[in-house]
Amino acid sequence: MNAEVVQTYDPHTGSLSNQYHCSTTADVQVASERARAVFFQEWRSMPAALRSKAILSVANHIREYQQLFAEYESSDTGKSFETAMLEVEAAADLWEYAAALVRVEHTETLGTATSSGLAITLREPMGTVGLIVPWNYPLITVSERMPFALAAGCCVLLKPSELAVGSLDLLVKHIQSNHLFPENTVQVLYGVGTEVPIALCTDPCVDMIAFVGSTTTGRIIESKASACGKRVTSELGGNNHVLVFQDADLAKAADAAVISAMRNGGQACIAGTHVLVDPLVADEFIEFLSRALQHHFPLPILNENNTLQPMITIAHKERIIALAEQGLSEGCKLVVGSRMNGPHQTVGPLVFDHVSIESILRKQEIFGPVLTVCRVNENQFYPILADNKYGLAAYIWTKNMETALQMVRQLRIGRMWVNADPEKWLPELPVGGFGASGVGRETGCSALNVYSLPKSVLIC
Repeated sequence: MNAEVVQTYDPHTGSLSNQYHCSTTADVQVASERARAVFFQEWRSMPAALRSKAILSVANHIREYQQLFAEYESSDTGKSFETAMLEVEAAADLWEYAAALVRVEHTETLGTATSSGLAITLREPMGTVGLIVPWNYPLITVSERMPFALAAGCCVLLKPSELAVGSLDLLVKHIQSNHLFPENTVQVLYGVGTEVPIALCTDPCVDMIAFVGSTTTGRIIESKASACGKRVTSELGGNNHVLVFQDADLAKAADAAVISAMRNGGQACIAGTHVLVDPLVADEFIEFLSRALQHHFPLPILNENNTLQPMITIAHKERIIALAEQGLSEGCKLVVGSRMNGPHQTVGPLVFDHVSIESILRKQEIFGPVLTVCRVNENQFYPILADNKYGLAAYIWTKNMETALQMVRQLRIGRMWVNADPEKWLPELPVGGFGASGVGRETGCSALNVYSLPKSVLIC
């Protein structure tokens, strides 16, 4: 790859999709100074109604050009066009929700705190936000953050992954040509490696970092940014579990487990990769799992409508195969309907039974179309998850609501689905994790507070 150019490739074909000029540390400095200027001079003090109107116009634009956004998203990430269309619609919903939140921003007045004056609190936007996002859900991850930062009154410097740029380039170009946004409210910085992210973390004109990516990279970002006095929010890895209790609807649980594990080709931080199932129902559950696998991904021929999403790179495919081979060497058994390899950058689907709790397949975030099944007594579900350093997502299957609520209350996990379609979520619900899965929360009714701080005033 040319050090001066970011090149993106279509995972379906391996062909070049597009290329973008790399930014440098000097470019970050120029962009951050421009952002600071527009923040203090225009965007920060713009009336809420006008900010709301600007953000809503982006939601409308995304919907108007939904097919074009989906084409870019599909070409960069390997998603099917139909999947990309659904994600573009979800992104528009997030921008629309953020636009509504601007109009309900509130302050507090403590009228009786003093005998003759007033004590009040105001919300002050953080300033300039460095937004660093990954390749697997570029438009969604940006839309969970950027509109809320803008709604709070912040400016944004966006750093996309070098592997998936197209839909975000399209988004930023619209915002930059939109007369409702002052010039330089949103800027984009391209790059390969760590130069641009580290520059954002250390630049004195950048006030906050919002990061989505791996736990390893996230800890570096958190450390660099915190050392420079910046607020940090991060959504990191998630080695997530599906809990199947004895009384669960096994057919529905199996079908949902396949969907959750294989979504986005398994390249999703909230993928339900590891099933814990009670031994008393394990054999029956495996039968349902095999049927679900063959229904969604029939063999021996995968056609355009039921093929898995390809891995983002050949190297990533080779990593998944190596992990699968290691699992087989440990004695794990492939469930009927699985396959090791696939055309081009496709691998799997792979479902392993008789996986040990200590297996590398369970302990490592696989980030591919792999589902593991561990047969353990349901009274061990909580201890196993409590020992997991990650806390991003979990899926609970039981007909006993007392059992479900007990798990929901006990688990330190940011997002949970109980007997629910793993594809469903709402902009009103905050997202984020515990432990190695990150710090802070995004979206939800308090999302503007993520990108602002209270300012207290005493008037006597």
